[in-house]
Amino acid sequence: MHKNFKILFLFFLISFVETNSQENSPQNFTTSDGLPDASINDITQDEIGYLWLATDKGYTKFDGDKFTNYTQEKANCIFMDKGKIYIGLTNGLVVHQHNKTSFFECKEILKIKLINNKIILATVQGISEFKENYIQPIKINTAIDFAIINDVQYFKNKLYVASIKGLWSLDTIYKPKKITKIANDNYLSFLVNKNNLIAITLNNLHFIKENTIVNEINTLENSISISKINNNLWITSKEDGIVVLDANTYTFKRNINKYNSAISNKVNVVFKDNQNSIWIASKNKGLHKYNSINKTIKTNVYIENITVNYKKIDSLNTRNLKLKPTENNISFTFKTIDLKNAKNIQYRYKLKDVFSPWTHQNKIDFANLKAGKYTFTVQSKIGKILSKKVSFSFSIATPIYKKMWFLVLSGVLLCVLLAAFIDLHIRKLNKKNQQKVASLKTANHILKLEQKALQLQMNPHFIFNVLNGIKALGNSEKPKKLNKTISQFSILLRSVLNNSRLEEISLKDEIETLKNFLELEQQMNATPFEYNIETILKNIDSEEILIPPMLLQPFVENCIKHAFLPNTKTPKIKIIFEVKHNFLYFLIEDNGIGYHQSKQEKVKTNHQSVALEVTKERIQYLTKYNSFSIEEIKKNQVIAGTKIEFKIPLKTDY
Repeated sequence: MHKNFKILFLFFLISFVETNSQENSPQNFTTSDGLPDASINDITQDEIGYLWLATDKGYTKFDGDKFTNYTQEKANCIFMDKGKIYIGLTNGLVVHQHNKTSFFECKEILKIKLINNKIILATVQGISEFKENYIQPIKINTAIDFAIINDVQYFKNKLYVASIKGLWSLDTIYKPKKITKIANDNYLSFLVNKNNLIAITLNNLHFIKENTIVNEINTLENSISISKINNNLWITSKEDGIVVLDANTYTFKRNINKYNSAISNKVNVVFKDNQNSIWIASKNKGLHKYNSINKTIKTNVYIENITVNYKKIDSLNTRNLKLKPTENNISFTFKTIDLKNAKNIQYRYKLKDVFSPWTHQNKIDFANLKAGKYTFTVQSKIGKILSKKVSFSFSIATPIYKKMWFLVLSGVLLCVLLAAFIDLHIRKLNKKNQQKVASLKTANHILKLEQKALQLQMNPHFIFNVLNGIKALGNSEKPKKLNKTISQFSILLRSVLNNSRLEEISLKDEIETLKNFLELEQQMNATPFEYNIETILKNIDSEEILIPPMLLQPFVENCIKHAFLPNTKTPKIKIIFEVKHNFLYFLIEDNGIGYHQSKQEKVKTNHQSVALEVTKERIQYLTKYNSFSIEEIKKNQVIAGTKIEFKIPLKTDY
C-alpha cells in the first residue's frame, strides 16, 4: 500500500512538472505568422484586449490568432489612452481610433507619455505636445530643445528628462523657472517603483531622489528598457537578453537569454498582458510569449464597429442611435479577445427575442430593416464561460409617407384635388356646352341669314321685272331674244336654287351666276350700264376656289338700282376677284352717285337695305379677318362712284 502511494505520487509529480514546463515554454511569432517585421520595438494592449506592436515596418494588432498590419514608416513606440492608439514613427505621429487613422508630421518620436492629461512626445529634437490636430514643440532651453530625448517622467511634481546628453529635472514642463541637470550620462528610460524613480543607462540603474543620484546598481551591458512585472524588474539588453531583479530588494533573480531559453539575446521590451502572459519583443526574432498558468480573466465582448448603409458611424457610445427611413442596412462587428484561446471563442446574437445559434463568426448584417425600435444584443463564450451580454439600441424612423399626419394631410389634399378636378371638369363641360350653344346659335343665325339671302336673292320685284320683260319681248315678236332671255332666266333660277342647298360653290359658278344676273339686268333696266368681271388668281383655276354662295349679288343689284341716275354718262360696274396672302379679295366698283347720295335718293329702301345688311352680317360671321368696307371714290374732290371691299380666307378643293 505504501509502495503504491509512492509510485502514484512520483507519477503525479512528473506529470505536473511536464505540464508546467509545456505551459511555460515560449511561443514564437514571426513574419511567417503574419508579423510585418521581425524587429519589434514596443508593445501595448487596448481596452478590448488587442495586443498592439510597433515594428520596423509599421504597426500591427494581434488578437491571439492573426495579425492586422498597418504599413508605415518604422514605428519606435506605441501608447494607448482613452481608446486612441498613438504610434511614434521616424517621420511623425499616427493617431488610430475606430479603424480611422490620422498622420501628423514631426521629428522622429522615441517615446509617448501622458503627463497631466497631455500627450507628450520625446523626439530626436526636444520635447513636443500633441494638441488634437497638430504637434507643438515645447521650448525649454537650448540643451534640451536640440537633444535626443529618450524618455520623460512626471514624478513628485517634477518633470524628469532622459536624453543622450544627460538627465534633467524641471519644476514644470511649460516655461520652467528651475532647470537642474542631474547627470551627464546617456539615459534611456524611467521606471517608478515603490516611491522610487529609477533611470536606466547603458550599464546601470540610477535611483533619483531630490535631484540627486542616491544609489546605483550595475546591470547588463547595452541595456535598453526596464519594466515591472509580477514584483520583478525586467531589464532588456541589445546583446545579453534579459536580467530579472527582485522589485523589493533589487537583488538578482535570474537571466533569460539564448543559452537558457529559446528567445533572442537582442531584446527591446518586455510586456505583461491582462492575462499575466509575458511578451518579449526581440530585435531580430519576432515576438515571444510565456503563458501564465495562474490567472483567468473574465470573458468580455465588445461591439467594435457599426456600419449604416455600408458607412461606419463615428461613435459607438450613442445610447439610442436614430436613423433615417432609408438608413435600414446595418452591420455589427463584435469581438472577444482571449490571447490564450483565440480560436475557441464563439458568439451569439439577437435583434429581437431569440438568440442565434453559437458561431465563430464575429460579424452580422441586417438588410432592409423595417421602421421601428431595435436592440441588438451579443454574447460570447470560451468553453463554458459566458461573457456579459452587450446591447446597442437604435431606431429607424417611419417613412414620411407612412406617418399619420402625412396620411391625413394626403387624404385631405386628395379630397381637395378631387373636388378641384371635379369643379374644373364641370367648368370645362359648362364652357364646352356654352361653346356648343354659341356655335349652334351662330350656325342657326348663319342658316337664317342664308335663307334670308336666298329670299332676297330672287325678290319678287326682280322676278316681276324679268317676267314683264319676257312678255314685252313676246309682244315685240323677237323670238331669238325672247328665247335667250328665257334661257338665261331659267339658268339663273336653277343656279340659285342649286347653290342654296350648298355650303360652298366654286368661284367659277359664282361668276357664271353673276353674269346671267347682270345680263338680265342689262335687258330689264331702264338705264343701260356696262360691267366687267376680272380675276387675278395666281394660276389657280376658278373651279378650284370655294366660296359661300350668294355673296356678291345684293351689292351688284344695289349698284344697278341705286347708284346710277338717268343722266349718268355710261354707267359702269367693275367686279374683281383677287388671290393675295392666302385670302380671296372681292372688289365692286361703280361710277355712280356715291354711297351716301344713293341712300338719300332711294325710293324703295326696305328690301335692298335688308339684303345689304344680311350679306354684310354673313361676311362678318365667315371670318374675323373680313375687313369689310364701303367707300366713296373721289376725283378732284368730286364723288366719282362707290367701292365695296372685303376678304375671306382662301379655300380650295385640293
